[in-house]
Amino acid sequence: MIFEGVVTASGPSLSCHTGGVALGVSGLRQFQPEVIGSRRAPPAGWWVVKYHYEERIFLPDFDQAAVRELSDEFGLVVLVDGQTNPTERIRRHYFFTSPAWDGLRDWVIRHPRLAKSHAEYDAYLPRWYERAITEAEALSPPPLRPPAKGAAWL
Repeated sequence: MIFEGVVTASGPSLSCHTGGVALGVSGLRQFQPEVIGSRRAPPAGWWVVKYHYEERIFLPDFDQAAVRELSDEFGLVVLVDGQTNPTERIRRHYFFTSPAWDGLRDWVIRHPRLAKSHAEYDAYLPRWYERAITEAEALSPPPLRPPAKGAAWL
């Protein structure tokens, strides 16, 4: 499966050919989703979920190593039944320490007008755009300045 980070009306999101989910409120969970109404039962296994129970992307044939790789790359918490669910703050923190966040921050710098036009889409990752700008400025090396008149280089 190929996963991409995209910015949608829900804000920064994880997307693949079978679906998508907003980052910051999503996680990985192994379970059997409930049957709602007359729809066919979704398969049991690993899922990318919104919150804890909304199945969004089925991960067929994923094992623990594949789940860990996806978790690490996109900052998705692994949810374990019977344990307390991580708060949205913890989920957001995990995303902001992931390579996906680094990629989003770089995208903001490379596409400033497009990024700014999507900044308002921040329901699940509040102020992601402002954070990207602030971090990018902090990570940028200061501009080189010529020495002051009369200063000597050693």
